[in-house]
Amino acid sequence: VHVQVPAAAMEYDASHGPLKMARHFHHTVVPIVLSRWDFWCFFGLHVVLHVLFKMGYLHELFLTMTLKDMGMITALTTFFEVFYTGECFKRYLELYGHVQGCFSHAYNFVFLTRFHVRRKGQPYDRLAAQWMIGAVVLSLFEAREKRPMHAADLQKLLSLGLMRQHEMAFLRNVNGYHRSMVMLHVASDFTRQGFVVADGPPFALRECVALLDDLVAVLQDMHEVLSFPIPFGYCHFISLLITLNMTLWAYAIATQQSSFGPVFYFFACLIFVGMMDLANQLADPFGDDDADFPIQKWTHEFLNNMSALIEYEHDGTKDGFEPDLREEEYQTTDFKLGSWQIEMLMDERDDHNDDTSSFKSLRERAHTRQSASHSAQDLAHNSAPYSGRQSTARQLSVYDAPER
Repeated sequence: VHVQVPAAAMEYDASHGPLKMARHFHHTVVPIVLSRWDFWCFFGLHVVLHVLFKMGYLHELFLTMTLKDMGMITALTTFFEVFYTGECFKRYLELYGHVQGCFSHAYNFVFLTRFHVRRKGQPYDRLAAQWMIGAVVLSLFEAREKRPMHAADLQKLLSLGLMRQHEMAFLRNVNGYHRSMVMLHVASDFTRQGFVVADGPPFALRECVALLDDLVAVLQDMHEVLSFPIPFGYCHFISLLITLNMTLWAYAIATQQSSFGPVFYFFACLIFVGMMDLANQLADPFGDDDADFPIQKWTHEFLNNMSALIEYEHDGTKDGFEPDLREEEYQTTDFKLGSWQIEMLMDERDDHNDDTSSFKSLRERAHTRQSASHSAQDLAHNSAPYSGRQSTARQLSVYDAPER
């Protein structure tokens, strides 16, 4: 089961070109860099040295430093910082894969249990889904807050209807970081009992348990990655290189004759310090930075998708889809669309008033299909004594989760 989930906190179009993209200020690393005191320390040092040079100081030969002298340290700083940023981005993508993997396994689990376990008056699939959803939400909370849920946090789950009173009392007796695994095990217990009551196929039970096992593994991998940050020694070495490079550049550029030296140094310092800040944001995307995951938005989408999968009702299951079978037998669905029809289907423009022959043909096709539908319904109505019921329009309902 694949459900569309938003992938980023900010939408943008890179095809606009570098000039228009560079004009963005908010939701970028620029305001973060400009708010850092160390950036202004570097720039302030450069301005002081530049003013002293213009006043006639620092002109002695033994104090001269050219940009060529900076080549080695600049190359080393650039290489290691780019490598560090790349490793942080790999970590970012790995954590993204874990979060989306949690959602994917959860959707597949609910799909299977709803199909094989749902029986009237015995909602084992709903109970299993409730514990599984609670485990996912709890794990995302722990990843974001870097701590287990406290009693007040569990009370929020109770007030939102995601947990019952006796369930919260049970979880309070479980160690904080063990709760998600215990909750998933409870979900597997409900699943196993539901398959026994519903006499579900053994292969489906094995697949459901395998999905829960995979979900446990993904959650554990996510927390293990978060608990093992980039080694401090490497981060310290990069910081030392940037500090040394920016300090030497502050002197080397200040002792040049060009009056544009401060401008060049400002943007050079912005780039080096900004890349370090961006890498640190990518290394831990569970937070409130602009580059962090929109966990609240993803969780909202996740719960809405779960509600749709669990709560929907289609009245065709009550009569074995008999009217649908009659309609399909009377007029089969033709999937052989032309290329122009695919283009019209994928086009976002409003072409309802288009009077071309292509759109006329498509409208005639739709009219034929609608006429066939009415004929099939009339046929089902005339054969009501045989079927024992009268044909009615199909209804698909999606309900909100009931309040507890």
